[in-house]
Amino acid sequence: MIKKLYSKIILTSLCVAAITSCNNVEDGYRIDYSESTADFTVTAKNLERGAIGDTILYDINAQSDFDIKSIIIESSTSGKEGTGLFVKDETDPLIDHTYGTIQKNTKEFNLGYRYIVSQDTVDVTLSFKLIDGEGKKSSSSKVLTVPAITRYNSITMYTNSNSKTDGLSTADGTVYKKLPTYEAITSDNVKVQESIDVIFIVSNNSAMFVAPYNGNFSSNFTVRNKTKFKKMESLNTVDFASLNNATFSYFIDTDEVNKGTTSVSDVKVGDFIGYKTDFASTNSYKYGIMKINSIHPANCDWYEGTSYVVEMEVVTQIKKK
Repeated sequence: MIKKLYSKIILTSLCVAAITSCNNVEDGYRIDYSESTADFTVTAKNLERGAIGDTILYDINAQSDFDIKSIIIESSTSGKEGTGLFVKDETDPLIDHTYGTIQKNTKEFNLGYRYIVSQDTVDVTLSFKLIDGEGKKSSSSKVLTVPAITRYNSITMYTNSNSKTDGLSTADGTVYKKLPTYEAITSDNVKVQESIDVIFIVSNNSAMFVAPYNGNFSSNFTVRNKTKFKKMESLNTVDFASLNNATFSYFIDTDEVNKGTTSVSDVKVGDFIGYKTDFASTNSYKYGIMKINSIHPANCDWYEGTSYVVEMEVVTQIKKK
């Protein structure tokens, strides 16, 4: 009788241990680690933002008084092919580059990790976990995903009055002339109206960019996009020349272009004008930067009398096709 009772106690204990063990595992990983005292740092080597195909690089450094067992990296959205750990010097501490298993008797390492952006609609959270003989140490990062940019190196717009003026489509860099000719309600004209984001006007000798919605533009357009404009102070000519998807987004955020209005006045040569397109635009909810190279009186074939011309470069986000 005592022997049977003793056997039952052992069996019950084993079952409890098994259940407890299962409760401490999630997705194949143990989750009940105590906090490790290891030095564990994850440092971004470039801006943590990018468009599809852009690479964000990280340095991962670890030093522990205990043997390091693994480095686990998880992302809320999988990166494109090529995402993963890489060795930075001749010493490879990894047994398995996919699962991050570390060689035995390793107490420190310096690795690189690359995340290659796979989509541009949802920001990505990266979780870095170090497992050693003492426990777990964690770090996390966030990657902002942004649309890709394109560059229009030579945009020229003329204006003769607040109605006889040119308009720019940021979707493809087309400048539409004689805007009153697109006022009649036809399917083709509506498409043109939807595509126009920027109107150039000179009023009282002051150059302006306005949205089609703005009252300074005299028009009977059916679609009047509410583009927002804002002068930018944080970038210079060198910055503008080297803009990429990440740095473009950084400067847009730094100058809070989202807080712009439907017009910007007193525009001068050398200015950088940021904009955000309207939801109704063909190039919906995209940001851009205009670098003003020249503004002066001029004549053109499509407006009678003396007009004004602006010559500029434009870098803009574009709608994914």
